[in-house]
This record gives sequence, C-alpha cells and structure tokens, in this order.
Amino acid sequence: MTYLDKILEHKRKEIEALKPQNFKKQFESQAENLPAPRDFAAALRRKAPSEPLRLIAELKKASPSRGVMVHDFKPLEIAERYRTLGASAYSVLTDEEFFQGHANYLKAVRENFDLPVLRKDFIIDESQIYEARLLGADALLLIVAALSPEALLQFRELAESLGMSALVEVHSKPELDIAVACGATIIGVNNRDLRTFKVNIQTSVELFASYPNDVIAVSESGIKTPEDLQQLADAGFDAVLIGEGLITSERLAAYGWNEK
Repeated sequence: MTYLDKILEHKRKEIEALKPQNFKKQFESQAENLPAPRDFAAALRRKAPSEPLRLIAELKKASPSRGVMVHDFKPLEIAERYRTLGASAYSVLTDEEFFQGHANYLKAVRENFDLPVLRKDFIIDESQIYEARLLGADALLLIVAALSPEALLQFRELAESLGMSALVEVHSKPELDIAVACGATIIGVNNRDLRTFKVNIQTSVELFASYPNDVIAVSESGIKTPEDLQQLADAGFDAVLIGEGLITSERLAAYGWNEK
C-alpha cells in the first residue's frame, strides 16, 4: 500500500464520521454571512517574465515522510513571517492524521491576514468542499491521483460555483492531460511522488512544456535553493509552493518575493 493509499483510506473513514455535521446544509444556512472569497488566481499570475515567482507559503507542522518538522507550531507567527517575506498566498494543511494540521489553523490565518488562503488536504468528497468554504478558504487542492476524472470535474465546478479557486495537482503527463481536460485553470506539479514520497524538481520542468498557455502554472515541493527558483522561473512557472524551506534556508527567504 502506498503513502497515498494509506492517507485516502483513513480520509474516507474520517469523512464518514463527519457526515452528521452536514456541511452542505450549514453552508446553505450561512452563505449570506460568509466573507467573499479572495482572488487566489490573480495573486499567483506573473504578469511578465522579468517578475519574480509568486509565493504560496505553506504552514505545515509535520509530514508522513519526515515526522514533526516544527515542534513549536504557531500558525499566526509563521504566517506573519511569510507575509513580511512577500508571500502572495498561504497554503494551510488541515489534515490531522498525517500532517498534524487543523481546520482551526486555516480559520485563524484567514481571519488575521489579507492574503488568499488555500486549503491543503485530500479532497475526496463534496462535503469537504462545503467545509472549506465555511472555514473561509479561498482555494482548495484537488489531487488528480486521488480522484476519478468525473469527480475531479465535479469538484472543480462545485468549488468555483462557491467562489473558490481549485489548484489541480498533477505528477505526470497523463495526469496533466486529465487536469487540462477537466478545465483546470490553475495546475500545480507536485515534485513529490505521493505514492513513494520521493522528490525530483525536474518533474516540473519536464511537464511545463505540455501546459496550455492560459493556465496558471505552479511548482510544488522539493524547492530548496535560489537556483531551483531560477530554473522554474526560466521554464515559465507563475508560482511556487514552499513551506519549511522558507524557515530553514536563508537563501530561499532572501529571494526577491517582494519585488512584484
């Protein structure tokens, strides 16, 4: 069983346990009082090749492959540091079992900062999409490897009908083709294979050649040096999603994120 299989197996049980909360019904009763979503797509698009990559700064306490990475995890302090670095958006892990994330982290960041916020989780049921909107998410992650093409299309359309953006994640050319076919407008290449958790930044570079011109291109995971950033910028990416590297690497933090 792969890492992804284990995560999805647990996620299905988790969703079943949450069904009584009926997030769709909650959304329908609260929709008029929810704040309007912020424009995640506009925050990510580079307007010219001379501009720096846009930064989606990730708040992540732990991962299945590395365990706990930030023992004294203070989301608002981390978000403030990312803001001063020049982040264009936040990514907040809400998966509790494998990444020690929490829905309350997303709510707190959304309520205290002005940047768009992505819900980073393993979305496999429409109830999670309504929950994301209730939490204040401006965007959510849809992973091609975790969904059928039919579910991917359905979930993207539902997210957008609720005012959110969908970052559709791929790891291979066949997955990219599925993302494009489902009408994705923001496509992220995960340089980490979710089946093995091995990382290779060349995955992004190789797949970019197959991107449609009008799609916002994001590279995710394994980005460790300014040279990595330059390679991705030269390839044509709009944005990168980085978490721990911003804290552990002064060279990454010093990239000209603010020079927009």
